[in-house]
Amino acid sequence: MSPVKLAVVGLGLMGSRHVEIVQSFDECELVSVCDLNPDMRSIADRYGVPFFHDIGEMLDSTRPDGAILATQSAAHVEAFEACASRGVHALIEKPVADTTEAALRIAELAESTNTRVLVGHHRRHNTFVKAAHNIVTGGQLGDLLAVSMMWTLMKPDRYFGIGWRSVRPDGGPVLINLVHELDILRFMGGEIDQVFAQGRSKARGFEVEDSVSISLTLRSGAVATILGSDAATTPWSYESTTGENPLYFNVPESCYYFTGTEGALAFPQMELWKYPNPDRRGWQYPIEKAIVDVKRADSLTNQLAHFCDVVRGARPPLVDARDGARSLAAAIAVLESIASNKPIRPSTDQE
Repeated sequence: MSPVKLAVVGLGLMGSRHVEIVQSFDECELVSVCDLNPDMRSIADRYGVPFFHDIGEMLDSTRPDGAILATQSAAHVEAFEACASRGVHALIEKPVADTTEAALRIAELAESTNTRVLVGHHRRHNTFVKAAHNIVTGGQLGDLLAVSMMWTLMKPDRYFGIGWRSVRPDGGPVLINLVHELDILRFMGGEIDQVFAQGRSKARGFEVEDSVSISLTLRSGAVATILGSDAATTPWSYESTTGENPLYFNVPESCYYFTGTEGALAFPQMELWKYPNPDRRGWQYPIEKAIVDVKRADSLTNQLAHFCDVVRGARPPLVDARDGARSLAAAIAVLESIASNKPIRPSTDQE
C-alpha cells in the first residue's frame, strides 16, 4: 500500500509531537503543516515540507488524504469544515470541540459528507488501557461496583506561559486533562449518569480550577470518584505512572482502581486481586495478587496506525465524533456542577 498522505494543523505541544511521529512512521507521509504563528515555519523547514497559515490553501495545494487537527478546541469546527468540504478525513485532538453543540456539528458534518473522524483520546490505544478494558468488561472483576481515579501532579510554571491554559473557555485541568479520565471511565464502565463536582483555584488563583473532586454515578449502577490537581506534589497521575510520555518522571505506582464483586484491578501496575477460593470470601480470608503481563507500546504511534486504517476505510474509528462528544459532555457537566454546586446529568442531545 502507498503511504497515507497526512497534514498537521496546529504546531503546539501536541501538534509538534504528531509531526515527529508521522515523519517517522512508514505507513504515512507528512506532506504539509499549518499554523498561524510564523515562528512555526522552523518545524516545516526541519522536515522539508511546505508551511501554510491558511488550512484551505494547504489542503488545496498539497491534497492530503487526512489531516491531524491539533489547534485549540474552539477552532476545531472551522478546521474540520475545511477538511470535510474537500473529503479529507481528520484526527481531531481531544476534546473534540469546545461545546457539545460544536461537537455534534462535527459529527453531523462527518456523517453528511462521509468524512471519517477519529478523536484523539489516545489513551484508548495504550496497551495497558486495552488490557484493563478487557479485564473490566470481560467479567474478571464480576460486576463493577466502584472506581477510584487520581490525576494529581505539578505542572511547571512555564506551562502557563501560553495564556489560554489558565482562562476560560479552554483552560483548566478539567478540559485539558481530566477529559481523559472521564473518557477512560466511560470506556471501562459505560455511560455516566450524573456528576457532582467541586473545584478550587487555591494554589494559583487563576480563573480556572487547579484542583477538583468529582463524584459520579454510572448508568450501570456503579459509582466512581476522580480527584484531580495540576498543582500538587504527588506521583499519582496517568502520565507519571504509565511512563507513556518520556517528559514525565516515571514512578512504579498506580493511579486508577477498579473494584468489583469478584476482584479488583490496580492500574497501571496491573495488579489483579482475587480470593483464591470462591467459597472462602470475606475480610477474614486471604486475598491474592497476580500481575497481568502487558507488552508496552507507544500510544500515539498506535493511534496513528489506527488513523491510517481509518483513512483507508479499513476499520471504523475507535473514538468517533459522537463518542468524543459524550466525553466532552461529561467534562462540561463537571464545570457546570462546580459553577452551580449541584449534580448535573451530562447531555449531548443524542441519546
